[in-house]
Amino acid sequence: MQTAIAYRVTALFQIAITFIWVFILYALWDAAFLESGAIAGYTWDEMRTYILIAYGLNALVGWRVGGQMMVTIRTGEITRELTRPLNYRSTQVATAVGLSVIEGVIGLLLVVILGTLFFDMQPPDSVRAAILFVFAVLVGFLIKALCIFLVSLLCFWTLSSVGLMWAQQSVISILSGTLIPIAMMPDWLRLVAEVLPLRGIVSTPLQIYLGKSQGWDLVGLLALQVGWLAVLWVFSDWAWKAAFNAVEIQGG
Repeated sequence: MQTAIAYRVTALFQIAITFIWVFILYALWDAAFLESGAIAGYTWDEMRTYILIAYGLNALVGWRVGGQMMVTIRTGEITRELTRPLNYRSTQVATAVGLSVIEGVIGLLLVVILGTLFFDMQPPDSVRAAILFVFAVLVGFLIKALCIFLVSLLCFWTLSSVGLMWAQQSVISILSGTLIPIAMMPDWLRLVAEVLPLRGIVSTPLQIYLGKSQGWDLVGLLALQVGWLAVLWVFSDWAWKAAFNAVEIQGG
């Protein structure tokens, strides 16, 4: 939180970037729904709500966490982390939480306020949907933080992190359902997206919010989300230890 407050311009810039994409996508989908009353089971009212909340959720974990981690690996400052009696994975997740309190929560609140006042955003499908939505958002937050952590670890084996940063942004934005709902994807891509953990970041919370999943289907979505969180949590700890063994430190 102190880091986000200290670099206020960067924090505001991250929030502004989110809103730019919201307005671009809003205009594109508005044009698409002029030709059709519903697309893949989504009405324009539902899609309007989907766009706003999707980018609010995506903003909860920004790219600064991964960027900072990649820089420390590239410059060798990671050696400071190696001397601390702390779990590095847990430290990075805690950093993501701190930044999200300032950047993510403010961005999400602004999306909700603007959506309610100007874009007629729909409320949750039910009280139960609202409660489960909050739970799914928290789990999705951790999933995204761990995915960014794992991608950032690849810097131990590469000379440049730029490609990794762009690749992870693109893949997460697509397969999480941020750019387009999974139901609207081609069959082959939809099947892939439905089983990967990335859907838990945006798609799963929004399906619950809009009431698209009920009964055992809802139970299955939450079970898949929590199951992937457990797998990523264990795997990320193992991956960090493997990356630690790959560290090469040269004096000078």
